Amino acid sequence: MLFISVVLGLVSIGTAVVVWPGLYADYRIKQAPVEVPEASLVSAECKTKKMSVNCEAGIAYPRDGETKIRTVDFSFFGLDKGDYETTVVAERGNPDNITLSLAIDKFWNRFIGSLAIVVLLGWVSILMGRRFIHLSATLKAFREPAVLQPVWARITMRSKKLGGNRIVYFPVTGLRKGMGITTIFKKSETPWMHYDPVQDETFVLAAAHPRARLPIMLDENFDRLVLSDEETHAAKAVRNELAARMDG
Repeated sequence: MLFISVVLGLVSIGTAVVVWPGLYADYRIKQAPVEVPEASLVSAECKTKKMSVNCEAGIAYPRDGETKIRTVDFSFFGLDKGDYETTVVAERGNPDNITLSLAIDKFWNRFIGSLAIVVLLGWVSILMGRRFIHLSATLKAFREPAVLQPVWARITMRSKKLGGNRIVYFPVTGLRKGMGITTIFKKSETPWMHYDPVQDETFVLAAAHPRARLPIMLDENFDRLVLSDEETHAAKAVRNELAARMDG
């Protein structure tokens, strides 16, 4: 989880570092554009991949008695697979800041798209980083003895993974909506479930540590906790009492 968080964060930052300087240069052209009729395209190609159009072109233009070539590339969201009409434009007073008119026409499309990618990936990176910190703190807290509180939870997703069951559960109380907790149950472990006929819903039992941010989901035999035989017997008694109370 931490690795994915770091990767997403780097992609978010990398997108801003790579894309936004070019957008700023094009923004300056957009503010004071001037067509460059003496310029020509050495090469130009736009490819559509799913919902993204990627364009690359080589622009040849005269400068101080010689011909310079500048390569421009940009992407924007679109579904059109046809040809695009474009001309060469430059920033007034800065002839070296040159690009295609298509890049200027699609400026806001490009800016909003890149901003969405940067914000979305950055936000997911932050959320996953926070979740990693919460999980690490929870695992550390559960190594210390304490009186655990039972917490009912709902299973929101269940799938087979790595020789076990990958389960996402959400405590009924105590967490904001959307903060599902992911856990892996071994083949030898079975989640303890209880069906509530009143709500027509199946719940699982989790345990909350007073110094832990997240509750952990329990199995039928309490093997996921380090308990003595006496403590296991007492925990099962409490569990049965909770189930009877729900049925009542």
